[in-house]
Amino acid sequence: MDQALDVEDSLRRWREGSEAAAEEIITHLYPVISRIVRTHLPRRDDERDLIQEILMKTFAKLHQFKGDAPLSHWVSRLALTTCLDRLRAQKIRPEVRHADLTPEEADAFDAAWLTGSTPDSSSAIAARDLVDRILARLSPADRSLVLMVDLEGRSLQEISDMTGWSVSKIKMRLFRIRPQLRQLIQRLEEST
Repeated sequence: MDQALDVEDSLRRWREGSEAAAEEIITHLYPVISRIVRTHLPRRDDERDLIQEILMKTFAKLHQFKGDAPLSHWVSRLALTTCLDRLRAQKIRPEVRHADLTPEEADAFDAAWLTGSTPDSSSAIAARDLVDRILARLSPADRSLVLMVDLEGRSLQEISDMTGWSVSKIKMRLFRIRPQLRQLIQRLEEST
């Protein structure tokens, strides 16, 4: 869309039954939802299904939207909660061992962790997959918190607004998560 969406007008027209307004809302929210899903879902094989599920939940709960915050913030919280629920449901967190890594992931790990160098661009995908495997060992909430802070660069206040957690709770969780990540990486290094 070239122009910013008039959310209030689109919501009003949607409540009156306008399919065009529903499509405008979907077009407006899709980038926000897809970014959250890509960031907070360890496996991308069902990304489109999850986006569709979030859109369905959005329209099912849209009558609860009060307009106190921007619609994109309201939907971000719904999307994040849905992703966390999906991660909890998976409950599969196998131990990551060096022997289990693909050759590309092993090279990326060796380059980044053991030698301290930055992997080249051809190893970037393998490095991302390795990070995903390590982060998968964290609880869904902890994983999402690390991604929001370190990958997305969100402020603690933004995260508080999205999650409903206090800033002090976020700081405490981050303080607890960091040693856990170091321990996971240390175990991986020891298995080489």
